[in-house]
Amino acid sequence: MKNNLRRLFMSALMAIVATITATAQCYIIGIDGQWRTDKASVTLQPTATAGVYEGDVTFSSAPNNYFAIASKLTETDGQWAEFNANRYAPETPDALLTLNTPMTMVKGRDASYNVAADGTYRMRVDFNAMTVTLLGTYPDELYIWGSDGVYNPTLASATLPKSETDGVYKATVDFTSCYFNILKQLGTDPTDFDALAPYRYGGGKVVINRDKVMTLTEESFHIAKPGTYDVTVDLRTMKINLHSDTYVPEYPDHVYLIGANGSNVADQGVELTWDEVEGVYTGYVAFYGNKFNISTALASTPDGWEEIADKRIGADAATVEVEPNLTVGIKKGEESDFFIGASVENPVFAYVTLDLVKGRLTLHGTDDSYPTGYPKELYTIGCNGVWSPNIPADVISATDEPGVYKGEITFVGEVGDLHFTVFKRLGAIWDFVNATRLTPYSDGDPANLDENIPVFAPEASPGAWLFSGEPGTYDIEVDLTQGSGIIRISAKSATGITAPTAAPAAKTYYYDLQGRFLGNVEPQKGVYVVKGKKVKK
Repeated sequence: MKNNLRRLFMSALMAIVATITATAQCYIIGIDGQWRTDKASVTLQPTATAGVYEGDVTFSSAPNNYFAIASKLTETDGQWAEFNANRYAPETPDALLTLNTPMTMVKGRDASYNVAADGTYRMRVDFNAMTVTLLGTYPDELYIWGSDGVYNPTLASATLPKSETDGVYKATVDFTSCYFNILKQLGTDPTDFDALAPYRYGGGKVVINRDKVMTLTEESFHIAKPGTYDVTVDLRTMKINLHSDTYVPEYPDHVYLIGANGSNVADQGVELTWDEVEGVYTGYVAFYGNKFNISTALASTPDGWEEIADKRIGADAATVEVEPNLTVGIKKGEESDFFIGASVENPVFAYVTLDLVKGRLTLHGTDDSYPTGYPKELYTIGCNGVWSPNIPADVISATDEPGVYKGEITFVGEVGDLHFTVFKRLGAIWDFVNATRLTPYSDGDPANLDENIPVFAPEASPGAWLFSGEPGTYDIEVDLTQGSGIIRISAKSATGITAPTAAPAAKTYYYDLQGRFLGNVEPQKGVYVVKGKKVKK
C-alpha cells in the first residue's frame, strides 16, 4: 500500500515538474506602453531552479507602471482571449507590487500588476510557488531638498532616516520655504542640478495630513504655508505625508450628495473627493432619487439633520432644479433641496464637479449626442493652469440671443504661457469632450485683445490659443452663429481687472487618459495628455 502511494506521489510530482518545464518562457508586457500580445517588453530568463525566472525590468512611466506576466505569447497582436489563458495576474486588479514582498499570481485572470516607482529592478517569477517578486534594497536615508530655501545639489535641507518599517522614512522637519523635493541621493557638484534628475521626486501641491503621490520629476512639491510637520515618505507606495495635529484645512476632504442613492437619510450619501485642485470635488454619480442635499459630513443617525446643520451646502433658493450640462450656483451654510428628476426606474447618470472655491455645481451628462444645436453654456479650460476635462476655469453663460455667450475669463501664470481653450461640454475623459472643443487652426495661435479670434472644428490633435495679454480677468464673448465660432476677449474697466499673484515659472503638465496628473517631465513612452491633446510616444 505504501509503495503504491509513493508511486502515485512520484507520478504526480513528475507531472508537475513536466508542466513547469514545458513553461519554457516568462514574458512581461505593458511596461513599454505597447501592450502587444505577440511581443514581450521583457523576457525573463530561466534560473537553476525549474519554473523560476529572473531578469532586470525597467519602469519609466510612474504612476502608471502597469504590466502583465504570461507564459506564452500569441502569433499576432490583439489576441487577448488566447493571451489571457496564459496570463498570470494578481488576485485584485492593479495590485501594487513592492520590493521584496512576494505577491500571489493567479492564472487566467484579466488583470495587471502595478509598480509605484520608476527604476530598474530585478524581477523573479516563480511558477512553483505562483508568486512574483521585485528584488532590491531601499536606501538607508532620504533627503528633503529646498525646504529651507537653499538649493545646492550637494546639501540636504533635512534628512529622513529609515523607520522600523523597511521602505518607510520619518522625521520632524521645519519648513521655512513652501517648495521642496525628496531626493534619494545627493549630488557631488553644487552647480550640477541635472545630476539630481534620476533621484529627484516631486509632484505638486501637498495638503497637510493627506497622502500625496510622488513622481520622478523636476517639479517641486509645495505647501500652503511654512511650518513644522511630521514627514513620512513611503517608497513602497511612493507617497508622502506631512502631518500636523494643529492643521485646520480650508476645505474638507469630502462632500456628500445625500439622497442621490434614493434614500434621503442624513447618514447616507454619495462621497466626492477633491484631488489635484483643492476644494473642487469630482466623481461619477448615479442618481436614483428625485432630490438630493449637499453636506461636508454625514450624520451618525438617519434622522440626524440637526447634527450636520452647519455642514450643509445649498443655493440662493430653498429648492433648485438641476439638469445635466447646466451650472448651478452654490454656497456654504445654506440648506437647499436640489431636484434632478431621477428615480430607481429612470436613474440619471452624470459626472459631477462641485466647486466650493468658485461656488458652483455642474452635472456633466453622458449623452454622446449633446449638444445638438447650441449648448446651454460654454466652459474655458487651461487659462488657470489646470488642464482637466471636468474642471472648468470659467463658465460662459448663454445670452438671450441664441448662439451668443458672455462671461469672464481669468488668466493665471506668466506672460507668454497663458493658454486656453473653450468647450461646449465637460466630461471625465478627454476624447469625450474634445469632440466639442473650440480650437485654433494651429496649436499656439495668438489670441489678442479686442480682436475676433476665429474658431475651427476639432481635429485629431486639437490645440489651444496663446493669450498675448497680461494675467488677470477679462470679458469674453463667444458667437457660435458665425462659421465655427468667433471668440472676442476684451479688457474690463480698471476697477474690474483682477491681477492674481504670479504663479511659479510655467511648465508643461502631463496627465494620463483618465485625467490623473503625471508631472511636468515628458513621459518616455506611452499615451498621455498635455493641454487636452492626446500625445503618443
